[in-house]
Formats: sequence, C-alpha cells, structure tokens
Amino acid sequence: MYFGDTYRTDLHWKKYEDIKMYDNKIKGTIGALIGAFLGMGVWCLIGALGIMAGLGGAAICICTIMGYKLLGEGMSRIGAAIVFVIIVATVYFSTRMNWAIELHKLAPQYSLGKCFNKVLRLLKMFGIEGRFYLDLLVGYILTILGFFWARRKFPSL
Repeated sequence: MYFGDTYRTDLHWKKYEDIKMYDNKIKGTIGALIGAFLGMGVWCLIGALGIMAGLGGAAICICTIMGYKLLGEGMSRIGAAIVFVIIVATVYFSTRMNWAIELHKLAPQYSLGKCFNKVLRLLKMFGIEGRFYLDLLVGYILTILGFFWARRKFPSL
C-alpha cells in the first residue's frame, strides 16, 4: 500500500524511491529471449522423451524471468508484460517444435525445418490436427502450474 512517501511491503516500511520501478527494456528483452530459448530446450528435451510435464513450463518461466531480471537490471510492469508475451510465444513454438520432431520421425523425407514450417498442414494431412491444439492447451495449463510452483519454490521470481 502506498501512503504518501512510504510504501508498505511484507510489514516493512520503505521509502517509495527505494523500490525499483525502472529497468532496461532492450537488454531485459534480450535476456528474456535467451532465457526463453534455454527453457525451450528443456521443454523439447522433455518432449523428446515422450513426457508432457510442468517442469518444462516452469523452466520456460524461470529462465525467461531470470534472463529479463539479470540483463534488464530489474523488472517493471511493462517488463512483466514483455516476459508474459515471450512466455506465451515460447510455449507455442516449443509445442510446434515437439510436433515437428514427431512428424520428422513419421515422414523422414521432410527435413526438420520443413516439418516445423508445415506442422499444421502435415498434421491435417495425417488427420491429427486437433491433437496439436490439445497439446498446446495442456502446455499452457502446465506452464501456468509450473509458474506457480516456481514462485512457491523461488519467491524472488
């Protein structure tokens, strides 16, 4: 709560000027993208094992948030919105990459890059387009659960 020139957080009174409200958005976005790629690697590694776990979503959240905080030197509300958009996009591209890997196994005549670019068309050709959207929905749900798990384990997030 804000009272004049003081701010109350966790039963401690702080001067309003002491609370970091500014960050470097360009560096923070670069850090968040680097973290998102690391989290995407964890997601795809877990997906390659045939497991859909909240650990991948937690990895994306933790890596993206920490990347933004480390390079951006803090996080403002706009920074949190940037991180949210990057996390949503990363989950989409991670799910798409998992399906591209599976499609490459089913149709080895296509390269992995071509499978990634034509995931929805190939899934429609195989008649399993709906499973992609179901996996995407489950991925978003697991990411949200993974975020709350990570917040409980690492309160500084």
